[in-house]
Amino acid sequence: MRERYKEGSARSAGNILSVIEKARAANEMILIFLHRSVDGDCVGSASGICSMIRSLGADAYVAMPEALPENMKFLGIDDFFFHPAAESDLSDEYSSSGTIAGKKVGAAIATDISEPSRMGICGEIFDSIENRIVIDHHASVTARSDNMWIDPDASSASEMVFYVAEQIAAMTGKEIKDILAPNAAKAVLAGIVTDTGRFTFKNTRPETLETAGLLIELGGDISEVCYNLFDRKTKQKFLLSAKARSEVRFYYGDKFALTVVPYSQFVEYNAGPDGIDDVVSAMRDIDGVELAIVLRELENGEIRGNIRSQDYFDCSKFAEGFGGGGHVRAAGFTVRNVNIYELAEDIVEKVREFI
Repeated sequence: MRERYKEGSARSAGNILSVIEKARAANEMILIFLHRSVDGDCVGSASGICSMIRSLGADAYVAMPEALPENMKFLGIDDFFFHPAAESDLSDEYSSSGTIAGKKVGAAIATDISEPSRMGICGEIFDSIENRIVIDHHASVTARSDNMWIDPDASSASEMVFYVAEQIAAMTGKEIKDILAPNAAKAVLAGIVTDTGRFTFKNTRPETLETAGLLIELGGDISEVCYNLFDRKTKQKFLLSAKARSEVRFYYGDKFALTVVPYSQFVEYNAGPDGIDDVVSAMRDIDGVELAIVLRELENGEIRGNIRSQDYFDCSKFAEGFGGGGHVRAAGFTVRNVNIYELAEDIVEKVREFI
């Protein structure tokens, strides 16, 4: 069943091995890029690639546009990250000389994303690097090239990265455990779990479950991953989640559910920006609801929209109207310089055209 992934994964593996060889010969650095509003899939797939590159003797970091969410700290992957916005020796060095740890950045690998505009503060860095590789599963990506593997039918970028790891292992004569460290295997498993909704979404296929089993053998703990990503909550996040749920409004014969969470509520409940991550899926699962949207306001004034649907509403197409993107059943966007309640009114009107 995994046969259909072989061409794309083999091509990506060859491309990655090529940039690793060049990086070793020229003493260069490789950066891996992901989208802002980081989630389990982009973090997991990027960590898997970083682990592979390092295991093969080249230096690599994941360029993080923001802090790792609290519910992913258990993965133990902080050593993979380079934070351009943070005050550190690494970020200061890159901003002043275009190098990291004294090495020029010779290649960029984007995973779970292909558009620099959705990489936050890391987008400009990605744009400045000539040699680029992309691994993505978003249907909204229309560009194609030999350096891109785009498969909208894959459950996640993390599943795709695992197939690349298998190919790299075969091409180098190594075992996969030699190129995918246990913490990276756990992160890749977390990415698959995230984008399949604990293997309950329709994108879960037999090969997805087979891949999850192999990652468990490599060090991924499925119970730990599911508990931390979906179940574990602080009291503050629990109360904020309950507040967001209590203020859900229903439209168009209860087919559309919307809730708004201004930044003042995050302050009131002393909960981080990931404190309502569970709300949008819970809203979508209400009987009769086809579309669910959560709007959250961040400290810097940005507003992030999370979109989920059931059967026919195209979340990705709707998100594109607000500069975002994603999948048919799950997507998101970020907007600036707008009042969150005025944005909510605008969204209610625009949904009328789609639902």
